[in-house]
Amino acid sequence: MKNLTIHLIGIYLFCFSSILPAQSRWLQSYFPGQNVVAQDFSEYYDHGYLMTGKFGPNYVHYVWLLKADINGEIIWQKTFGNTVSYIGFFSMTTNHSGDIFLSGTTTYYGSQDPLIMKLNACGEKEWCRIFYIPNSLNYAHSIVATEDGGCAVILRYTGFFPPHFNDRICLGRFNANGDLLWKQCYNSTDPYLDSPDSRHLLETPDKGFLITAVCGYLDTASTNMYWLKHYYIKTDSLGNFEWETVVHADNNLQGGDAWTTTMDPGNNYYYSSVSHYYHQTNFSSSALIKLDLNGSVIGIYDIISGYRNGGLTYATFIDDTTMAANCGYGNTSDDYITLTVLIDTLGNILNNTDLGLSVKRKVLKLSFDNKLPIFFDVLQNDQFDVYLRKLNLNLEDDTIYTQPFTYDSLCPYQIVSDTIVQDDCGLIVGIEEAEGHGGMEAWGRGGVAVWPNPVREVLSVRVLGLSEGIVYSLEIYDIFGRPVLSSPRLGACPVNKTGGGREGGLDGREGEIRVDVSGLVPGIYLAVVRDKNHFIGSAKFMVVR
Repeated sequence: MKNLTIHLIGIYLFCFSSILPAQSRWLQSYFPGQNVVAQDFSEYYDHGYLMTGKFGPNYVHYVWLLKADINGEIIWQKTFGNTVSYIGFFSMTTNHSGDIFLSGTTTYYGSQDPLIMKLNACGEKEWCRIFYIPNSLNYAHSIVATEDGGCAVILRYTGFFPPHFNDRICLGRFNANGDLLWKQCYNSTDPYLDSPDSRHLLETPDKGFLITAVCGYLDTASTNMYWLKHYYIKTDSLGNFEWETVVHADNNLQGGDAWTTTMDPGNNYYYSSVSHYYHQTNFSSSALIKLDLNGSVIGIYDIISGYRNGGLTYATFIDDTTMAANCGYGNTSDDYITLTVLIDTLGNILNNTDLGLSVKRKVLKLSFDNKLPIFFDVLQNDQFDVYLRKLNLNLEDDTIYTQPFTYDSLCPYQIVSDTIVQDDCGLIVGIEEAEGHGGMEAWGRGGVAVWPNPVREVLSVRVLGLSEGIVYSLEIYDIFGRPVLSSPRLGACPVNKTGGGREGGLDGREGEIRVDVSGLVPGIYLAVVRDKNHFIGSAKFMVVR
């Protein structure tokens, strides 16, 4: 255990609730009493702050995005969602043009699918994309902005049917217009590695990407035991695999979970914030792992050790030798202590401050003026409250700025607070998820079937469970989520007792429509049936020549 004498004195003298009435502290509270959860935050181009979270701790119908000024006062608010679907944003990033990228998940099309959304500098939805993967629980996780105005995002659990069931870690790359440039999945050939799960994405100086992850790793001394290990994947700028590293792969007594990774100012080493497990003693330390550019482990530095639970979550460089980080330690959830610390690159604690008990999620960044804003939520009286606190480099509460700042200058008009629905999103159907059915009828979701599949000229789309008097529409999307064919205002006709079809319309309760797809280029497509307000069902098909 390192330098614990720095912070043990007085650490139990107050609980977190004691900071709430302290007027001298730089502390802002948002949505008090509404049981809201913090997810991610970012400093914006105008030195204000963007914060995203959700209304409720579990699956929710609405999430939020706040814009605050440099003192944490709210300027505008966006709400996302609708009353029917679940939605969640897990990660957020911005670029110098004021674009905002959000990644998460939605059940808008029935299953839980990865969601990526881009807002412009006026907070308006510019585009959104959904990776349509039926019957699976999938997420778009950590996201980074790229210099071309696009983004790269981690896709979690995108496996659908064999042989792609193991596609647990994938990477998608979009340009500024929301076109999918490529999607790559990373399935290790290491026979001892199992069930990887991604945590964080970092764009590297060579414009490649580093994925921070965790995996199960087989104990070679016991063939039926897997231990959690820190896991890293490096790709080039096109997502092509370069190397992977499993830390402690040759040590069955140590392992852990990796959370985020950053680079030193000289771009020579990766520093990863981790939980470091000692399986023999059942202890977990907050720690740093240092790797070189080829993925070799240079050092593992325990910051606080000797407790059952511990972890370093976010770390950022202040200068060449000093980092600020969030870490925690304790033996139970009741005595877990959360700290913001200053450490050197060997993990020695230089200074610390206690954020108090019951602090849950914490995101720490270094601001333009060398301050440390910390975004976190607190569980009190069985509900969550969200806070933004700002410290100086002495880990004291910052002072309030009194000089004026100009906000949202890239938007020519005042930004309004409103609600954005995850509709009109391009549906992306991964090529690796499509399967030919030898000309047999292929059933999709919501009672929609297509045949023949593969198809050369005319596709029949059969729909069950329609209602008379309702107008339906059929839309066909390519693998990039772009609409390529549509049939507006398809009226539901009386039930066809013979099960036959009617060209140009859908039969009530059961029927079909025939669509000429001879003009489409060969590839994978998605047929989607909707009424005026709702998604009815969909099915994938392949066009061949």
